[in-house]
Formats: sequence, structure tokens, C-alpha cells
Amino acid sequence: MRHRLGIDVRWSDLDPYRHLNHAAYLSYCESARIDALDTVGFGMKRLTELGCQIVIVAIDAKFIAPALENMHVEVETEVVQVGRVRSTWHQRMTHGDDVLFEADVTAAFTDLAGRPRRGPEGFVEAFS
Repeated sequence: MRHRLGIDVRWSDLDPYRHLNHAAYLSYCESARIDALDTVGFGMKRLTELGCQIVIVAIDAKFIAPALENMHVEVETEVVQVGRVRSTWHQRMTHGDDVLFEADVTAAFTDLAGRPRRGPEGFVEAFS
């Protein structure tokens, strides 16, 4: 499943050069991951009800071109691999046909105390 979330670059997210601040790319990607989880029925509230959470373990990011003030960007999110505890997500930010940013995100399921655990039943199927 590929999920897409459109975001308008906010003035408050710009750096002094009027480019999207590098940290904001990660924030936009987080918003897209959370929206993707909501879309398939595994939003943050549901995960908590199931006694688990999904935490980021690693991010490999590649900044390709700047996102600029007032630009409308789209963040595409795809879960490319799901194991018992870990999953790998590929995210890509675009403006029209231009790729601005790509990231491979490794996430892990934990219980609410932070101990590793299996993902919830149905998670793999939800992202198939």
C-alpha cells in the first residue's frame, strides 16, 4: 500500500535561507506515517489500546532538492518490509514530478513500557 499526504510548506518551518528546515522534513514524514497508520486502522490511539507502540529505531535520509516557502509537497509512504518486531518504511517527498527528499525508516514495536514485542495481529495485512 502506498499512502500519500499533501502538506503546504509553512513559513514557520523555513530556515534562514527560506528553505524547509532539515528537521521539518522529518516532521512532515512523521505526520505522513501517522496518517498512514490511521488510514489502515492502526492509529496511535488504537495501538495504545492494543498495548503497543511503534518507535523509530533508525532513519537514513537523503536531501535531494529544497522545499520552498508556499510550496505544496506530497509525502509518499510505503511499508516495504514487516518482520515480527521491526518494519522498514520508505518515504519520498515530491513537488510535482520533482523528488525533494527520500528516507528509509526502521521502526520497531514495543509494549507501553518500551520492551520489544510482536506487532499487532492484522498489521502486516493492513499494509499489504
